[in-house]
Amino acid sequence: MVDYHRVVITGAGAVSPYGAGVDTLVENLLNNVGAVQFVQELKDTPFINSFVACKVPEIDFTFIPRQYRRYMTKMSLYAVMACQEALKNASIEKPSDDTALYIGSTMSSISSWLEFTKKYFDKELNMVKTMAVFQVLNHSPLANVAQALDMKGPGYFVSNACASSLTNIGLAYQMIKAGFIKRALCGGTEEYHPIFTGCFSILNAASTNFNDNPQKASRPFDKDRCGIVCSEGCAMLYIESLESALERKANILAEIKGFATNTETKNIAHPSRDSMQQCIQMALNDAKLKTTDIDLVNAHATSTVAGDIEEVSAIGNVFGKDIKVNSLKGHIGHSMAACGSMELISIMKMMLKNKVAGTLNLDNIDEQCNVVNHIRSTQEIKINNFVKNSFALGGTNASIVIGRYN
Repeated sequence: MVDYHRVVITGAGAVSPYGAGVDTLVENLLNNVGAVQFVQELKDTPFINSFVACKVPEIDFTFIPRQYRRYMTKMSLYAVMACQEALKNASIEKPSDDTALYIGSTMSSISSWLEFTKKYFDKELNMVKTMAVFQVLNHSPLANVAQALDMKGPGYFVSNACASSLTNIGLAYQMIKAGFIKRALCGGTEEYHPIFTGCFSILNAASTNFNDNPQKASRPFDKDRCGIVCSEGCAMLYIESLESALERKANILAEIKGFATNTETKNIAHPSRDSMQQCIQMALNDAKLKTTDIDLVNAHATSTVAGDIEEVSAIGNVFGKDIKVNSLKGHIGHSMAACGSMELISIMKMMLKNKVAGTLNLDNIDEQCNVVNHIRSTQEIKINNFVKNSFALGGTNASIVIGRYN
C-alpha cells in the first residue's frame, strides 16, 4: 500500500483589484465592495461593446531590485509580490533549494507582444531591447520569480486558461502527496489588456448591459447576467507536506484533501455539466469524502448565461439542493489564470473567520440556476470542508477540496 503524505497550506499571498495583500482582498470581499470600473480604452476601441473591467491599482514595485524588475511585465511584478507575501506568511525567509515553483498565466504579456510585433512590422527589430525578448516568453513569470527569489528547485509553468492556477496547485499537491517534492509555491498570475475583453466580445460572452453602472456588471447566477468582466492579479500558495510543516512548527492554515482535473470533449466553446460533475466527483473521491462532508462550493461562475447554468446544475447533481454555493466574481470579476488561486485563498481565509461573502449582485436568481442554496450576503458560517471549481474556456476543468487542518 502506498504511503501518501498529507499536504497543508502554510502561506498565502495576493495582488488583487483591491491592491496588495490577502487581508485587503478578504476584507473588501466580506464588506461587499465591488472592484469593477469603467475603462475608457474599451469604449474607444471599435467593435468592443463591453466597457468594464477590474484592474489592479497602482502599486510601488521598486522594492524589487531593478536588475530583476527591468525584465518583468505586470504579471511578473504581481507574482513576485504575491510570492513574497506567501513566504512571509509561511515564516520562510528564503525558499530552500528544493522548493518547487508552479505558476501559470493564460498567455504572455499582450502589451509586450504588441510592442514587439509593431517593431517587426515597422521593420525595426533592431530597436527591440534584450529585456523585451524575456518579457514575451510564455513562461516569463516563472523565470522572473525564480530569478528574483533565487529559487533553484523544479519549475513548472502550466497554462490551462482559467483553470491555470488551480491546476498548478493541484499538480503541486499531487507531487507532494506522492513524495516527489516536499514544498512548493503554486498559483497563477494575469495582467489585463483590452484584448481579453475583445476576445469575449467576439464570443458574445462579455458583459454589455451595465456599462453605465459598472458595479452591477458582473452578476453570477442572476437572471440579468450578460457576460464576463475581465480582471487581473496574482495569488500564490505556499504548500508543504504535513511532516515538513510540523518539523518547523509552522502555522497551518488549511489542508488540501483532494484534487481532480479532466477535459471536456463535446464542444470546445461550450461547457458541459456532465464533465464538470465528473470532475467534482473525482476530487471528492481523491479526498475520500462524502458529499455530506462538504459545507460550501465556491463556484467558478463567470456570469455567462450558459456557463452558470451548466456549473450550478453539476453542483446540484452532486450535492443536492441544500448545498451552499457562492461566487466571488461579482466582486472582483474574472482574473483568468489567477482566479482559482485568488478565490481559493479568499474562501480559505473566510473559513478561518467563520464568515463567508455572498455572491454580489445576485438580486434575482435565474430559475435555471435556482437548484442549490445560494449565499447572497455575508454570513457567519462554520466551514470544515469546501470545494473550489475552475472550469476553463476550451474544456479544461479543475476542482479542489480544502479542509480545516485537524
